[in-house]
Amino acid sequence: MSGWTFFFMLVGVVFLTAQLFRMVDAIERPARRPRSRAAAR
Repeated sequence: MSGWTFFFMLVGVVFLTAQLFRMVDAIERPARRPRSRAAAR
């Protein structure tokens, strides 16, 4: 495996991990909002 192959694999893994965290954030964020509104009422 050459250095460039390793570099592009690393960039791909970092990109996919970032997308995974963004998806988890998007799933959690809407679930948090109604609870805080209900508690404020």
